[in-house]
Amino acid sequence: MWDVLSGDFDRKLSKEKCLKNVLGNTREGSIVVFHDSVKAKEKLLYVLPKALEHFGEKGFEFQRLNP
Repeated sequence: MWDVLSGDFDRKLSKEKCLKNVLGNTREGSIVVFHDSVKAKEKLLYVLPKALEHFGEKGFEFQRLNP
């Protein structure tokens, strides 16, 4: 089950606050939820690359979850 909801779908949340939410709440083993939707697109395109870079620099590894 996921433990970090990015908030990318929330129109009231700025992309900067969305990034802060992801960076501040993600820990080793976290599952972060991003949404593939029109209303989330702008934040997703801003937050996801920055989060991947941030955690990649910290040595995190990323894995795909199988359904």
